[in-house]
Amino acid sequence: MKFLLVQTMLFVSLMTYCQSGQIVGHITKKGDASLERNYLTVLLTQGDSTIKGTMADKSGFFKFDNVSNGVYSLKIRQIGYRDFVTDNLKIVKDSILRLNLTYPPPCNFVYEKGRKPMCIGGHTDNIIPIVYGLPTKKTMDKAKKGLLHLGGCVVSDCDPHYYCTTHKIEL
Repeated sequence: MKFLLVQTMLFVSLMTYCQSGQIVGHITKKGDASLERNYLTVLLTQGDSTIKGTMADKSGFFKFDNVSNGVYSLKIRQIGYRDFVTDNLKIVKDSILRLNLTYPPPCNFVYEKGRKPMCIGGHTDNIIPIVYGLPTKKTMDKAKKGLLHLGGCVVSDCDPHYYCTTHKIEL
């Protein structure tokens, strides 16, 4: 009986150990000479929860060991840049997921000179400018009247310039 119990416990512990994978990645610097890869924070998330976190080394390499089976997202963060998110990373037992990422990603907020962007509904009305930085009293008054949207104090190289008041999204 003891022998059977020991074998069962050993089998369960080995199966639990084998139910994990690994993520190995490399981040390539894109264009910006001021970007230091060794200051990049890499977060492994599932839903709204952060599962694991690490820092990329000077070469841009990072690794997550013993990642349980499931579907994850990977966030790359650096102060002064927007988060870069890679979704739908599927981990299966005994697998190694290899990622080659370029950071920072291309900016989605590119505008034609002198034209407001079109919203997802195809309209150009109810689109107001976004203002960044510490707001003055005048700026606060305009925001309260709905003439502009406050974007916050953190400014990056790729920030949206417009806000749709109808759909509540940044454009």
